Amino acid sequence: MAMELILIMLNVWPIVPSSQDNCGSIASESCLYPYSRGITLPDSTLLLVGSIIDSWDRLRESSFRILLYFPTPLPGISSEDMVRRVVIWAKNLVCSPRVRESDAGALTLRLIFRKYAVELGWIVRAAADVVCFQYQSELVNGDNQIIESRPPVVDIPEMRQVLNKLLELVTRITSLALWVVSADAWYLPDMDEMADNDMYLMDEVDMVRSSEHGDSDSKHRQESRPSEQIVMVGCWLAMKEVSLLLGTITRKIPLPSNSCSDSLEAFVSDAADTCPLPKFNPILDLKQLEEIGSHFLEVLLKMKHNGAIDKTRAGFTALCNRLLCSNDPRLCKLTESWMEQLMERTVAKGQIVDDLLRRSAGIPAAFIALFLSEPEGAPKKLLPRALRWLIDVANSSLLDPVYVKGINAESNTFSLTKSDQELDSAKPFEMNVMEKSSKIRDEGVVPTVHAFNVLRAAFNDTNLATDTSGFAAEALIVSIRSFSSPYWEVRNSACLAYTALVRRMIGFLNVQKRESARRLLTGLEFFHRYPTLHPFFYNELKVATDLLVDATSGLSESNLGKVVHPSLCSMLILLSRLKPSAIASETGDDLDPFLFMPFIRRCSIQSNLQVRVLASKALMGLVSNEKLPMLLLNVASELPCTDNQITGGAYRASFNSIHGMLLQLSSLLDANCRNLPDISKKEKILGDLIQVLATRSWIASPKLCPCPIINASFVRVLDHMLSIARTGYMSEKFYAIHDLLLELSTECLDVEDSYGLPYYDPTIAELREQAAVSYFSCVFQASKEEAEEVLQKPRVHLSPDSKLLSPTEKSIFSGLQERLIRSLSDSSYEVRLATLKWLLKFLKSTESSSEVHHVSGSEIRVIQRWTNSDLQATMSKLLESEKNHRCTYYILRILFFWNLLQFKKLSDEKYAKSSYLGTLDFDSLSEFWDKLISLYKLTRHMKIRETLICCMAICVKRYASLLTRYVVAYMESSARCNDMDQLERSAHLYECITFFVNLIKEHSSTSEPVNMRKAAAESIIASGLLEQAEFISSSVFSHEIPFDISGLHFEPKEAVNMYAIQVLEIWFTCIRLLEDEDDAVRQMLASNVQKCFSSKRTRSSSSAGEVPTQVEKVIELSFEYLSSIFGHWIDYFDYLSKWVFDAANYVVSKGDLVRRVFDKEIDNHHEEKLLICQICCSHLEKLPVLKLLLGEIPTKQEFRNYLYNLRMRFQNQLISFAKDHVEMLGIDWIGGVGNHKDAFLPLYANLLGFYFSRTAFSMGKLKMVRL
Repeated sequence: MAMELILIMLNVWPIVPSSQDNCGSIASESCLYPYSRGITLPDSTLLLVGSIIDSWDRLRESSFRILLYFPTPLPGISSEDMVRRVVIWAKNLVCSPRVRESDAGALTLRLIFRKYAVELGWIVRAAADVVCFQYQSELVNGDNQIIESRPPVVDIPEMRQVLNKLLELVTRITSLALWVVSADAWYLPDMDEMADNDMYLMDEVDMVRSSEHGDSDSKHRQESRPSEQIVMVGCWLAMKEVSLLLGTITRKIPLPSNSCSDSLEAFVSDAADTCPLPKFNPILDLKQLEEIGSHFLEVLLKMKHNGAIDKTRAGFTALCNRLLCSNDPRLCKLTESWMEQLMERTVAKGQIVDDLLRRSAGIPAAFIALFLSEPEGAPKKLLPRALRWLIDVANSSLLDPVYVKGINAESNTFSLTKSDQELDSAKPFEMNVMEKSSKIRDEGVVPTVHAFNVLRAAFNDTNLATDTSGFAAEALIVSIRSFSSPYWEVRNSACLAYTALVRRMIGFLNVQKRESARRLLTGLEFFHRYPTLHPFFYNELKVATDLLVDATSGLSESNLGKVVHPSLCSMLILLSRLKPSAIASETGDDLDPFLFMPFIRRCSIQSNLQVRVLASKALMGLVSNEKLPMLLLNVASELPCTDNQITGGAYRASFNSIHGMLLQLSSLLDANCRNLPDISKKEKILGDLIQVLATRSWIASPKLCPCPIINASFVRVLDHMLSIARTGYMSEKFYAIHDLLLELSTECLDVEDSYGLPYYDPTIAELREQAAVSYFSCVFQASKEEAEEVLQKPRVHLSPDSKLLSPTEKSIFSGLQERLIRSLSDSSYEVRLATLKWLLKFLKSTESSSEVHHVSGSEIRVIQRWTNSDLQATMSKLLESEKNHRCTYYILRILFFWNLLQFKKLSDEKYAKSSYLGTLDFDSLSEFWDKLISLYKLTRHMKIRETLICCMAICVKRYASLLTRYVVAYMESSARCNDMDQLERSAHLYECITFFVNLIKEHSSTSEPVNMRKAAAESIIASGLLEQAEFISSSVFSHEIPFDISGLHFEPKEAVNMYAIQVLEIWFTCIRLLEDEDDAVRQMLASNVQKCFSSKRTRSSSSAGEVPTQVEKVIELSFEYLSSIFGHWIDYFDYLSKWVFDAANYVVSKGDLVRRVFDKEIDNHHEEKLLICQICCSHLEKLPVLKLLLGEIPTKQEFRNYLYNLRMRFQNQLISFAKDHVEMLGIDWIGGVGNHKDAFLPLYANLLGFYFSRTAFSMGKLKMVRL
C-alpha cells in the first residue's frame, strides 16, 4: 500500500522539480512539493534498490518503478565503482534459481540500463565471466569499464547483430539442456555414463563450484546434494527462461508489418525498460521469425517436463499472437505452416509409446498456444480447423480401422535426433531391440491418443470454453465410441477427454451432494442444447440393452465383456449428472429424455451390479416432476407381491430385477421426490407408495427372502420415505411408514451374522448395518448435513394418537435401551459403527435443540436418561475392548463431546446428576487418563491420535481445577498442611499437566499436519489451562532470578510457580498457533482465546456473544492480558526476553545470501517474528517487575545482574552475527546485509533486545523507551 501511494504521488508531483527559479512568479499550488528532502538521499535510494529483492512481486515491481522517477544518476549510485558493484550484485541474483531473486536481478539490470545506458549514454561492457559468484577486484578497470559517451541512439544494425548473437546463445543452451528434459521416462542415464559425452557440462559445473565463495560447511552442503537433481532443475529452468525470453523478444521487437497503419497490432513501447524504436525499420526478419517458431515447436515436441512445457507454451503463444495481429500475409502464413507441421507430427508414422508420455507432453500445449494466440474479436481460423481435424483423426480409427498387425520394416524406422542416437549406441543392441519392440503400437493408435489428449486440453481450458462449445457434442460422441477400442491407450485417452467434456458441458461434481454445483442442467435443457446427442444416445442405448436381453435369454453369464456394451456405463454416468426437470416436455418432442426410459429400466435386469446402480442414478435426470408419481407407482407395482412370483406362475422375476427396481425407487425418492416443492404432492406420493410396498414387505424379511442385498435395498427405500415424510405433516401415512420400517429393521437387525454360512458374507453385514441405521432413525434422525446437525422436525407437530401407535411398535420400543446397548457391543463392526455414528449425531442434535418434538419423544427421553447415567461408563468399557479403529475413533469423539458438553453445563442444576469426568473420583479419573496415554502410545491412526489429545484435554480440565484449588489454598493458608496423600496427588496432577503441555507443544509445530495442529488448538481451549492464569496469577512470587524448573521435584512451596510456568507455556504455544498458516486454525483459536480476556463475571453477563476480533488484534490482547496479571512476576519477564532472544538467534545460512536450488524458504506468511519481538519489548519496558530496581529489596542486585547478563547475551550474539555475515557478505549486498530480508530479522531483533536491556540496566528505573 505504501509503495502504491508513493507511485500515485510521483505520477502527480515529480520528485525532481522542473525549475526552482520561477517559483516566485507562479502560484503556490503549482509549486507544491510534498516530499521531504531525505527522499532522494543516497540512503533512500539504496533502501529502494534493496527492496527490489522483496518476496512479493508487486513490491519488487513498485520499487523498480519508483526508482525510475529518481534523478539520473541515482543518488548514492553515481560513481563508476558503485555502478559496478550494483551490476555484480544483480548478476549474482540473476544466477539464482529462485524466481524472486532472479527477477530482482533482472529488474536491477533494467534499471541500470535505463538510467545509465539510455539516459546518460554510458557504455557498460559485459564481463568476461558471465557467472560471477564472488567479488573480483580486477573488474574495476578491466571487464566492467564504464565511460561517459554519446547520447542514446538506437543503432539498428548493431541491434540486429546483438539479436543474432542472442539467438545463437539460445540455440546453444537448447542443445545443451533439451536432451535432459526430453529424456525417456523409463531410462535416465547415470551421471557416470554421461562423463565421456558431456565433459563440457561437467567442466562447467566444476568451474562454477570452484569459483563459489563461502566456507567449507556451505561447500559440503552444496556438494552433498544429488547431482542429478541439480542438473535436472538447472536444465528445465534454462529451457523455461529461454522460452520466456524468446516470447518477450517477439512482443517487444518491431516486425516487418509495423509500418502498416491498418494492422491489428498495437505496438506500445514499455517506458519502463525500452526506448522507442522506429516502426518502419524491423529488426527481426521473416527468416529469424520462422527460426524462432521452429525452435518453439522443436522444444515443445521433445520436452517431457510439464513446468518447462508450460512456459514454452506461453512464449509460443506470444509469438503467434504477434504474428496474427499483423496484416502482413507472410507472417500470418507462418502460424498456418506451424499448424500444418504440428498436424504432420501428430499423425507421423513410426511413433512409439514414449511419444505418449505425460499425456503427449508438448503436443497439446503447442495446439493450445495456437488456439490462444488468435486475436480476440477477430474470426477464429486455427481453432475450428484444428478441432475438426482432431475429431476426424480420433474418429478415423472407428470409421476405417486400418491397423497394421505385427512389426514390419516401416514401423521399425524411427526419427532419432543426434543425441538419441548417441544414447542408443551406448546400450547393447539386443536391449535396444527388446525395448523398442515392447513400445511399438499398431499404426494409428498413437495419433489417435494424441488427438484425444489435445481435445482434453482444449476443453479443459476455460479461455477456450466459448470457442470450443460448438464441437463438444461431436467430441463426446467420438469419445464414447472409442471406449470400444481394443487398445488400452485409446480407451484411456478417450476416458480423459470424456471427463473433460462432461465437466465442461455439465459442470464439476460436488462429491458430498452428488450434484453439479455450477451449470446445473436438466435432462430437457441438455438435449435441447446438444440435439445431436439425443439420437446417438437413443441408438447406443438400444444396442446396449439389446445385448442385455440376448444375454439374459441365452443365459450367457460367462462372458461379461459381451454382455455389457463398452459405451453403456459412460452414457449412464452422464445421464446421472443431470437434474430433474420441473415440467415435462411437449407431446411429440423428439428430444424428450423420457424416451430413454425403456432402455434404462431394462438395465435393471443386468447381472452386473454396477450397471444396475448406474441405471438407477440415470433415472433422476430423465423423469420430470409431473411424471414422477406415475413412474414410482409403476416401478413399485412390478415388484412381486409374494415369493411365489419369483420362480413360478405367469410372472417371473429374478433377484437382479427386484434389486434393480429397488435401486430405482431409492434414487427417485432420494433425489426427485425429496426436492419436490409441493408438500401435499409428496404426501400423496408417499401415501400411495406405502400402500403398494406394504403388500410386498416380504422382500425385506430375511426369512421369506434369503437375499441380504435385496433386504437391505427394501429397508433403504422405506428409510428414504420416512426421512421425506418427516419434512411434511404427521399424518397416518407417516405412522404407517414408521411402523413398517421399525418392524422390518428389527427383524433384519436380529439376523445372525453368518446366516448359518461357514464363511463371512459382506452382504449380511451390509444388511445389518442398514437395519441399525433405519432402526435408530425411527427413534431419531439427524440431518445429513454436517454443518447443521439438528433435529429434523415436522412442519406441523401433532400429538401422537394412541390409535396410531400400534402394539407392535410399543413392544418393540419397550426394549430400546437394551437394543442400543446390544448394538454398541455387537459382534459386527458395521453395526457398532452405525450405532456410534447415530449416537454422536443424537448428542449433537439434542444439545442444539431445547425441546424435542418427535413421534418418539418418550423414547428420546429414555436415551437421554441413559446417556446422563451410563454413557461415560459404557464408552469407557467399549474403549478397552474395541479393536476396529473406526469404531475407536467414534467412541473417543463421543467421550470428548459428551464431557465437553457437561463441563459447559456445569452451572445448570438440571445436569448436575450427569455422569462424566467431572463427577468421577480421583482414582477413576487417573485410570481413564492412563488408558488414554496407553492408547496414544500404541495407535498409529492419525484421526485417533488427534481425538485422543482432545480427550486428554478434558482430563486436564479436571486436573487443572484440582491443582489450582490446591496451590491457591496452600498459598493462602497460614498454617501449611503437610498431608502426604494430598502432596502425592498434587504431584501426580502436575506431572499429567506437564505431559499434556509438552504434547501440545510437539503437535503444534509447523511440521505437523494441519489436522493435528487443529486438534492441538481444540485441546488448548478444551483443557481450560488458559483460564487458570487468572486464578493463580496473584499467588506467584519472585525469589530466584530466573526460576528454573528443570530437574526440580514437585515442592509445595514452589508448586504455584511451577504450575504457573506450565500455564505460561500453554499460553505462548497458543500465541504461536495464532500465527498458523491455516486460516481455520487461527480463526477458531482467536474466537475462543478472546473469551479469556474478560473476567468470569463479565463473560456470564454478556451471554449474547462477542464480536469476533481480528487474529492480529487477539495476539496483542493476549500479551496485554498476560502482562496485566503476570507483570509483577520475574519469570514472565524472563519468558518475554527469551522470545526476543530466540528470534534474534535466527540462523541465516552461511556462505551466500542468494538462495540455492534446494534451500528451504519459510512458507507461513502469517508468522510475524518481528511483530512479536516488538510487542514483547514494548511490554518488557512497562512491566511492574522493573520496580525491583527502585526499592531497597534483597533481590535488587540479583535482578541487576540478571539484566546485565541479558544485555551481554544480546551483545555477544550481535557481535557474532556481525563477524559471520556483515564482514563476509555485507560489502557485496547493496544497502548492507541488514537490507537482506533474512539477515534483517536476527539483526533487528538483536539490536532491539540489546537496546532494551541496555536501557533498562543503565537507567535503573521504570521508564518508557521509544523504539
